[in-house]
Amino acid sequence: MDDFWGFIVFLLIIVPVALVVMLAVIMSRQNRYRDEIGQALRKIEQSLSENAKLLRELSQRVAAPVAETSRPAVFESHTQSIERVLAEMPAAAIEPAPPTTEFATETLAETMMETAAEPAVVPENSWSQADWQPAEPSRFELAAQKILKEIWNWIIVGEGHRPEGVAMEYAVASNWLLRIGVLILVTGIGFFLKYSIDNGLLGEQARVALTVLAGVGMIIGGVRLVGGKYHLFSQGLLGGGIAVLYFSVFAAHSFYHLIEAYPTFALMILVTACAAVLAIRLDSMLVAIFAIIGGYCTPILLSTGQVNFPGLFSYMLLLGVGILAVNWYKQWHLLNFLGFFFNYLLFFGSMQKYEIGYFWQVLPFLSGFFVLYSTTVFLFCLVSRTKSTLLDLLALIVNAAIFFMTAYDLIEDAYGQIWTAMLTVALAAFYVVHVYYCLARRVADRELLVSFIGLAAFFVTITLPLLLSNQWITVSWSLQALVMLWMAGKLRSAFLRQVAYLLYLIVVVRLCFIDLPGQYGVAMDGDQAFGEFLLSLLERVISFGIPIASLALAYTLIEKPAPASELACEAGNDVPLWLKDNWLLQATLIIVAGMLFVVLQLELYRSFGYLYPPLQLPVLTLVWLAMSMLLLLRYLSGPSAWLLQALRLFLIGVAIKLLLFDLPSWDIDLGQIAYDDSVWTLRYGGAYSFQMALMRLLDFAAIIGFLLFAFRRLASIGEEAGNIRQWLGGAALVLLFAFLSLEINSLLYQYVPGLRSGGVSILWSIFALSLVFAGIKHQVSAFRLTGLALFALVAWKVFFIDLARLEQIYRIVAFIVLGMLALGGAFFYMRYQQTFMGNNADEKTS
Repeated sequence: MDDFWGFIVFLLIIVPVALVVMLAVIMSRQNRYRDEIGQALRKIEQSLSENAKLLRELSQRVAAPVAETSRPAVFESHTQSIERVLAEMPAAAIEPAPPTTEFATETLAETMMETAAEPAVVPENSWSQADWQPAEPSRFELAAQKILKEIWNWIIVGEGHRPEGVAMEYAVASNWLLRIGVLILVTGIGFFLKYSIDNGLLGEQARVALTVLAGVGMIIGGVRLVGGKYHLFSQGLLGGGIAVLYFSVFAAHSFYHLIEAYPTFALMILVTACAAVLAIRLDSMLVAIFAIIGGYCTPILLSTGQVNFPGLFSYMLLLGVGILAVNWYKQWHLLNFLGFFFNYLLFFGSMQKYEIGYFWQVLPFLSGFFVLYSTTVFLFCLVSRTKSTLLDLLALIVNAAIFFMTAYDLIEDAYGQIWTAMLTVALAAFYVVHVYYCLARRVADRELLVSFIGLAAFFVTITLPLLLSNQWITVSWSLQALVMLWMAGKLRSAFLRQVAYLLYLIVVVRLCFIDLPGQYGVAMDGDQAFGEFLLSLLERVISFGIPIASLALAYTLIEKPAPASELACEAGNDVPLWLKDNWLLQATLIIVAGMLFVVLQLELYRSFGYLYPPLQLPVLTLVWLAMSMLLLLRYLSGPSAWLLQALRLFLIGVAIKLLLFDLPSWDIDLGQIAYDDSVWTLRYGGAYSFQMALMRLLDFAAIIGFLLFAFRRLASIGEEAGNIRQWLGGAALVLLFAFLSLEINSLLYQYVPGLRSGGVSILWSIFALSLVFAGIKHQVSAFRLTGLALFALVAWKVFFIDLARLEQIYRIVAFIVLGMLALGGAFFYMRYQQTFMGNNADEKTS
């Protein structure tokens, strides 16, 4: 016990004395260095004054003779630049030049006169003749490269920059030989302690005392050599001395059990604090690195195997704050990354013994580590107005990723996934505060602001899936994208705007490949109650209606952004907008219309399949026609070739749907007119239904009505629409003819079989007469010729098909009616005979 108190008294006497001596030596050296720096600065100021006087006299001598001749523009701009620089210099800094500068002045003046006399040769098109050169590295890249180079130099040569004029061989050899020597020396001290133990040469207290003396002696020697020829050697001695002190305290506790755990811990903290003070006073990063390594190794060396998260993490947090203070004062970037690495390495090492019961002992300190290392970037880049580098942003993102993933696992294990949303909300709010600070203080650091915005947007985005079920994720993301787009307009942030576009892209992809197959890929239960059907319908309307409405509102925000707020982002603090507004407006309109088209088809087909199945296909036809109407109106408001082409494609789609889906669904059949008859006819199979006839009427009438509407509206466009009007009008007449023929044929086949063939002939005659009349009245030869051809077809059909198959009474009626219709056609020709007199060349052909 007496040995223990003797050791404590020895430390209390020797360590303060050693510290006082070192501080005195340091202060004397700093005073001497300050005097030397002051003398050097005065010499530099005197040289600058002489140069300023020289430049002023030179500009006065050169300006007079050159003004009489035509001076080149290049020389003139140089003279103006010199005069502007001289005008900005204080008058007190300009003193008479000594006589020794006269020769230099005359020589420099002659050189500039010769240069000015030579005309500047500027190519006519320097842009086209210049060779393309690789882009210069940005400030962002250069700063990261500089820091990495400094870190590499510290590893290789022991200094941030290799001294000028020093060979690489000397720098590397001297540094690594020093490091190896210090390592061997410390190891030798360890062997000495072991040898003394094995052979009982010295007492335990004496061994520790000699080790402490060796460490203190190395530190004193290193302090005395700082700044001289052996500066690098002094760094090695300082680092080795600190390592020996750590080792001596550790040996006193673990090897000899002279000191208890808590006093040992306090002594190691004292060594760490002394090392930090020495590092700052001596401007030695190496000493600071030893302090960091020793500080983080202290809990490992003194580990008792017991779980004490609050004690360990409190020490780590305090050590991190100390490192932050040193970094704030000395601007040593390497210490940031070392502290970051060792802190999380020790944290995850200690988490091997974690259990759920320790949750509230771990999470607050983990949050403290996250805030600490995020604050490291915040302080250096925002408070000190220092622009961020690539390494800073990587540290910022990696720190956020480590904290989020670790805290997510802790919270999910303890309370379930839904509570992890509180974590993401807190992180989003944390970075939103950073964004607000940057905008309010007008911080000119684009990369840092973009990183804060990106992190805030990311954590907000992943919050909603944690709170909501899969069904509502797309809805929530679409609303979030809309809010982001609105905020981008208020902040005038192109980056946030493009983040909103990216989120909208995710919404569209998820809607198309996850939500649509999930909702409509499974057959609906036809036996479900009507209330359940309405509830599921409401869910689908919300699930798909809100994202589509959000995209529609995004179209308006792209076209007319929200008014800017006072916190609007400056152009230099933002990224360029990669997508053009015109292209985006068209793409957004296409996406909204396409999604609405697909969702309406799927939903109406499913809903009417439950409510009223016969109406399924006609309703889908209405959806196709609505899309065609949208394209038509858009084309009429601003003619465009791609709109007209899209309209053609949709109308072709309507025709394909009618032929391949609608008509087969109505059991259209090509069969014989009667049993053992060689003549075939086209009609709807099965029993004729007026209900189905009404559905067919709706389907055909909607298509024909749209074709006629488009035919009339496109007349105002003129020749720009091409021949699409002729196709629209012809298609409407063909569809009307086909619909009436099929309906009359099927109706008479069911109810008046004897009149079926004659009834169709009567219909065709009426149609032919109408075409002839319209062609004569409007002078459209195509109508007249088609009507006459149809009359000829009817005449052939009457004599070769109907005559043998009509019953007696129906034959009489059919022939009388057909004859009257043919006479009506002749009457119209005679009634308008003046139309055909001498003006055939003026007839319309369309």
